[in-house]
Amino acid sequence: MQWLSDWRQRGGQIWQQLDLSQRCYLISALLVLAWLLSFNSQYWLLGLLGVSLFIAVVNDIWQGFLRIWHSLPGKAFILVCYAVLANFCFALADSSVNNLIGVRPEVVPFSVNLTLMLLAPFWSFLLAFVLLSAYLVLHSIKLMLLVMLRPLGVRSHHLQDGSYPKLSLAARLCFLPLIFTYMGAAMTGYVTGDTAAIDIFREPAAAQVQPEEAAAAQADETEVVPKQADPQVKMFGGEISGLSGINPEVRWINRSVAWFLYQIESLSKSQCLMQGAEHLVHLNDYEVLVITPDAKQPYGYQYQVRACGSATGPVPRASH
Repeated sequence: MQWLSDWRQRGGQIWQQLDLSQRCYLISALLVLAWLLSFNSQYWLLGLLGVSLFIAVVNDIWQGFLRIWHSLPGKAFILVCYAVLANFCFALADSSVNNLIGVRPEVVPFSVNLTLMLLAPFWSFLLAFVLLSAYLVLHSIKLMLLVMLRPLGVRSHHLQDGSYPKLSLAARLCFLPLIFTYMGAAMTGYVTGDTAAIDIFREPAAAQVQPEEAAAAQADETEVVPKQADPQVKMFGGEISGLSGINPEVRWINRSVAWFLYQIESLSKSQCLMQGAEHLVHLNDYEVLVITPDAKQPYGYQYQVRACGSATGPVPRASH
């Protein structure tokens, strides 16, 4: 058993030489091998694979971020990017709330902030796609330089960082398509709000519904108020429906913001005239935004602008 002891000692030495990303890529390779040997039946291995690749990618991006941040031009570049991204996201959040309530979003600042926070992961996913694309291009160029300079006798040590640089580059390039697949699935689940329906390796359960059941369900839907279809995202060359332009209309986010606006930010009592379950948001001295629960509406609430109607309030001047 001397060979087993030597093998374990050698493996321990190699493991100690690897950084966090290299260890995660090694674990990912072992998980892929185990999944293939299990004849694609142990799907919990795919979950562990996604976690391992996520940690590896985050560590790689973080190390690159630190290298850029430690230089003065890098800090200026990062701050400018953050400023542009923050302004861009605030504008998109304002647009989403405006599309929801139909008036200027400045009257409901807390709902705008909630929309911004809920949309932030979506834009983080997109930003990660951009970073990974740049990461793929740069490391491909780096790998080509390593291959081209070695036959010429040029030892490009500045291109080789850490232990096993070539194997690490090969692992990163091999796993990048799988990383894109996982990120596409995560983005799909976030936009649709149904992570249980995400399955990138098996046929969705919805496709197994019998034709008779589908016809009955369709007949039931025609008897009630038409409901807007949930956004469906088809990655990798497919059409993207439910996303208008660059600002996604995510139904579960709009429902959450509509509930927050009615239950928390709007006024349940006011000097203006109110009826039943109405809530109000004051637009100016003369007009209010009336929010009324309505199950027939896409997001559960109806929005309309009307006069305050208060007996003690100011009376709008008649136009001549």
